[in-house]
Amino acid sequence: MASLTATALTADRADGGAVHRVRTVLVDPVTGALIVDEHVRVQCSAPTGWALLGDVLIAPGAGARWAARLAGSCPGALVVAVHHGARCWLRAAAGRESGLGPGSGEAAAAAAGPVVVFEAIGTGCARGTWDRLASLAHSCLVAGVPGTELGAAVAALEPAVGSLPPGRAGA
Repeated sequence: MASLTATALTADRADGGAVHRVRTVLVDPVTGALIVDEHVRVQCSAPTGWALLGDVLIAPGAGARWAARLAGSCPGALVVAVHHGARCWLRAAAGRESGLGPGSGEAAAAAAGPVVVFEAIGTGCARGTWDRLASLAHSCLVAGVPGTELGAAVAALEPAVGSLPPGRAGA
């Protein structure tokens, strides 16, 4: 990764939400080409307002079902991440690896890709780690990383986390 910058569009609100415009520049390890991704990242506790416009959604919660529920309520998001303590469940919309075009309601939620589970390495995990992780996942998908390789790609870019194997991931 070359850089990841986030510019606040709204401040943290009383409900814990904030909206950021994120710009990530990745370096293709094979060609050395720069891949630039810009997206809107929304920290939310309910799918209202800005959440409906977010490319990346981050919310408190636990498990693949919670991630699926949030993804289904905001089908325009390419990446949804829910977190609890040292774990984060990340879900990318299936068939949208290019990052182009929104999905459609329940059909998009049903067709969503698998959930990748990450665990913080070491003690304590700031909210910012999950924010960065979700934004990096969006950038990897836009860069063409297949959804099946997303866990390994993001874990390589974010040294504070590790991707759990599906059998250890939990619900």
